[in-house]
Amino acid sequence: MAVAAVAAQNPIEIVVHRGANALAPENTWPSAEAALQYGAAWIEVDVRKSKDGVLFNLHDETLDRTTNGQGKLSDMLSEDVRKLDAGSWFGEQFAGLHVPTIAEMLDSLQGKAKVFFDVKRGTPIPTLVNLVREKGFADKSFFWFGDEGMLREFIRLAPEMKIKVNAGDIARLQYWQTICTPAYVEIAPEKITDEFKTYCHQHGILVMAACQEDDTSQFQLVIDKQADLVNLDRPEVFLPLLRKKSSL
Repeated sequence: MAVAAVAAQNPIEIVVHRGANALAPENTWPSAEAALQYGAAWIEVDVRKSKDGVLFNLHDETLDRTTNGQGKLSDMLSEDVRKLDAGSWFGEQFAGLHVPTIAEMLDSLQGKAKVFFDVKRGTPIPTLVNLVREKGFADKSFFWFGDEGMLREFIRLAPEMKIKVNAGDIARLQYWQTICTPAYVEIAPEKITDEFKTYCHQHGILVMAACQEDDTSQFQLVIDKQADLVNLDRPEVFLPLLRKKSSL
């Protein structure tokens, strides 16, 4: 079955955090590709810039954990970043993988998935906005900013693009609504109530349950709560549970 068909069948859209990172090195094309095989409709990318302003898909501020390099990505030229090995730490079969640029990830994901951009501090917003428009993902993506100032800049530059906010209750969500028009809200599964979902849907906001890292214990809760989306690391565990529920 085609990947798009697998994703379309799912009553809860799967958003994969750093790719299927228990199956392949995080934030690389193999981890994204593995996620697609397990029903991912969305692939998260972490946006960071090199010293010369090239945008890369890297979670950490430094290169130490997931490459054979050291130090901050922001202190290195892109040509030097491209020479690093971003796969051997995970397994010999991935030796030689490089840290992908955001442009490379978008090219690879064309027609296969939508993109969740986790925009890290220091990212030049005009560069990112221009790249997303150039690659045709303006209407196939949403964005999250840990820095409120960056969020405000993004809204000015790209009012047509969709925003994800984090909120644990309606009051916090209402705060974000004074700043932007959220399209998605991320919330812990146990905090999803009927009242919260109703409020969100009345305001055109989709509810995304947060289940990142290796803990899969809340996957069934996400399904029972009928979240619109789930942000997770282990699609290979979640998809069988979702299919089982859908077949009942």
